[in-house]
Amino acid sequence: MPTHPPNAVRRLCFALGLAAVCGLGLAGCKEAASLPTPPPRPIAWAEVTTAEVTQRRVLPGLVRPARHAALAFEVGGRVEAVLVDVGDRVDSGAVLARLETRTLSLSRDAAASAVAEADAAVREAARQFSRQARLHGDGWASGAAYDTAKAAVESARSRLDSARARLALAEEALDDAVLRAPYAGSVAARAVEPAQQVAAGQTVFDIQGRGGPLEVAVPVPETLVAHLSQGQRLEVTLPALAATALSAVVAEIGTDAGRDGTFPLTLRLDDPPGALRTGMTAAVTVPVPDAPTSEPDAPALTIPVTAFLPGEDGTAVAFVFKPADSSADANGVLERRTITLGPVTATQAVVRAGLAPGEIVAARGLAFLRAGQPVTRLGVGAARYDN
Repeated sequence: MPTHPPNAVRRLCFALGLAAVCGLGLAGCKEAASLPTPPPRPIAWAEVTTAEVTQRRVLPGLVRPARHAALAFEVGGRVEAVLVDVGDRVDSGAVLARLETRTLSLSRDAAASAVAEADAAVREAARQFSRQARLHGDGWASGAAYDTAKAAVESARSRLDSARARLALAEEALDDAVLRAPYAGSVAARAVEPAQQVAAGQTVFDIQGRGGPLEVAVPVPETLVAHLSQGQRLEVTLPALAATALSAVVAEIGTDAGRDGTFPLTLRLDDPPGALRTGMTAAVTVPVPDAPTSEPDAPALTIPVTAFLPGEDGTAVAFVFKPADSSADANGVLERRTITLGPVTATQAVVRAGLAPGEIVAARGLAFLRAGQPVTRLGVGAARYDN
């Protein structure tokens, strides 16, 4: 049997091993090349829709009686007595305060004297006219004397009427020196003290009605007052009553802004609870139509709140589905697009720019998606089953 040198044996073994390795590698490459292409990734999707979008602003309000009034003396003078204090309950017609009446009484007495004097002048002028009428009828008095006596009667009666009017004004001023409650209620504010000099029309009391309907007073900023109208219904929440929500109707809208630049708004409560009290705070929700785009007549576009990722500089990112062809729109690829958002609620987001109505966007799992990725829409096209 022939023998081989040791080096030759080693070279032969190396060659045989290399051939075996190469054969296995080629088989592996052939097997890898025959693997199928991964199917498109299924995605949840949503259509970009148009909708009327409103923002909601919550304004603070205060519950008050529907009957409330700022009271003032109709004449000026020095305060003689104040009979009530803040929080006192009063009946209709109850005396709240009085002014000193000495000067007013003297004016009334002077006016009464003038009436008596004018009345006497009328009686005297009437006697003179009666005498002149008889003389004129008998031919002993001229027509001029008759006319003069008649004019004197008319003048005296005119002075009497004027004196009586002045007496009525003096008596009314004397009565106005007593300030009375216009209706049953309570004293909400007092701005007068005994011996204080007050002017006519100066507010001294604020009276709130008792037992009547309640309303909510709301200061509205100028940016919102244009969105309100009489008869509009708003939601009112009462924090003191376990956040009870009530319905209210806009009863009055002020036309002039106050010192703080707000307009007074009055709401009438439909069905106030029995536990509601004057002075409780209220939260009034005012819906304000949103302007989603720069075009005033453009519709608002909305997508699900899960259909975008936060971007940079206040923008966001959405993945828009682009179908592979018009006949099989279940499959396609994703386009990464930067969008501008408006108000975002718990379920919807307003899109101000970047999308068009009717476009399809990925609705879930956006963190695992990429631009150009092949995808298929769930629920669209023929059902696919894996063996």
